Amino acid sequence: MAKSSRAEAAAKAAKMREEAARKDRQRRQVIAAVIAVVVVIGAVVIGVAVSGRPASTPAAGGSTGSNASADAALAKLVALPQATLDASAAPNTNQAPTKLQGGTALTKDGKPKVLYVGAEYCPFCAMERWPLIAALSKFGTFSGLKPTTSATDDVHPDTPTWTFANSTYTSDVLSFEAVETADRQKNALQPLEGENAQIFQKFNPGGGIPWITYGGTYATDGATVDANVLDGKTYDQIIAGIEDPTSDIGKTVNPAVNMISAQLCEMTGGKPANVCTSQAVMSASVLIKR
Repeated sequence: MAKSSRAEAAAKAAKMREEAARKDRQRRQVIAAVIAVVVVIGAVVIGVAVSGRPASTPAAGGSTGSNASADAALAKLVALPQATLDASAAPNTNQAPTKLQGGTALTKDGKPKVLYVGAEYCPFCAMERWPLIAALSKFGTFSGLKPTTSATDDVHPDTPTWTFANSTYTSDVLSFEAVETADRQKNALQPLEGENAQIFQKFNPGGGIPWITYGGTYATDGATVDANVLDGKTYDQIIAGIEDPTSDIGKTVNPAVNMISAQLCEMTGGKPANVCTSQAVMSASVLIKR
């Protein structure tokens, strides 16, 4: 009887151990399954976040795989044929710089100076850089221009452009200085100080940007291109429009290029001659109020 009881007890204990082991295996399987689900969900969330980033919107001054279009557009912009500009519409009076009453000559390194004040988040600055870069490239050479877009949370969001921050400009006849006062997130970027701050505050007390003074005696306040025409366009679309003088983009950007070039020729005394004697520039020069 005693032997039978001990056998039953041993069998019962073995059965309990087997049941405990089975439950332990189940717990481990459940934990492993939960971990696997969490890993999969995490991977999906990251994948969606990455794929959801707009490839055509590089961060300010940054570099992404989408910059191939920006680089190609810049290469075409700085080498825009004079024949294309000569075939473009004439500028309108709104695109002509205003004569600054009481303005005095602004120079740097013995050369007349163009001062640009803007910001990377600013959509109108983004648009104005297109004709400004094209025109200045006929008088000198840029290096270090980086693609960016205007702010996403502003009017005309994510307008493709380049930032002047940390770029350089070399010319035998002109000097160019740019101050990008804020980055794409509207954080302070480059300080406006000294002579630049004085002339900006004197002739632009409202502080609007972009503001450009040509030699300290002429200036433009705001974009000289039609913002609605460039709204929502990509680098490829904008440069294609500039290359076609009959397109809506060509009809607003190209005249602005010619107007800026005419103003630069006024500053340089007609140098270089191949630019300043071109049909388009000579036509635009009649709008300059001397």
